[in-house]
Amino acid sequence: MIDRVGVGLAATVTSSAGPRRPARRGRMVVTAFAVTTMAAGALVIVLAQLGGGGPRLVVHDVEQGRSVYERSVEIGEPFELTHTHSVTERRVRETFSVLDRSTIAIEELWFDEHGANLPTGPEQIGDTTTTYLEEPDGYRVLHHGHPIGTLPLLVGSPGVDHVLRFDDGERLRLLDVARAGARIEITVDG
Repeated sequence: MIDRVGVGLAATVTSSAGPRRPARRGRMVVTAFAVTTMAAGALVIVLAQLGGGGPRLVVHDVEQGRSVYERSVEIGEPFELTHTHSVTERRVRETFSVLDRSTIAIEELWFDEHGANLPTGPEQIGDTTTTYLEEPDGYRVLHHGHPIGTLPLLVGSPGVDHVLRFDDGERLRLLDVARAGARIEITVDG
């Protein structure tokens, strides 16, 4: 006659014909559970590394209340916004970075001719003082990774031509996803 007596996860089998011994089935269930748990954990890590759970740069059309562009980004990843200045009609390049899973930081501003709303020297922004550099090809203003949170913007006309550029070569012309004059907000959603 066989009796099963459970003690926690271990079980013993008794028989009138022999000594007590641990049940193999109980060990197999515990081992299978442990292997499945480790495999699931490894899958979560792999998916996160492939961009499944990482931060995303999102361009929101504020008026329409919807996302018009998204892409996976890494913490620290830079991106540029270029446009033609409305007064000088010269290109301006602003460099930003992904500071954390919800914050954009401004890194630098470059232009080759002074114009309205462009700095003419160092500026105090919060507790950060910018570094203003005169270079042979123009002016560079370093913002030292100053956190700005999100980047609100009015999409310019074709003459202004706002374009986002990423290190992997991808570019997004804002007029391809929103109309001129549309209010957009560029965010990092982590």
